[in-house]
Amino acid sequence: MRTFRLPSGHTVTTRRNGATVEFITRNADGAVIASVNHTFAESVPLLKSLACRTR
Repeated sequence: MRTFRLPSGHTVTTRRNGATVEFITRNADGAVIASVNHTFAESVPLLKSLACRTR
């Protein structure tokens, strides 16, 4: 599991669920605003993008 903080104040937490990766987006108050599942292959570009944006 990894948490990324976006410039907007939102956070994206990743969690591996077997063959899929769940992305949970929370607003600045901590409320869940989105939850999506992607296959591991689909997740790689998303994880790379998040890692680059949050450096």
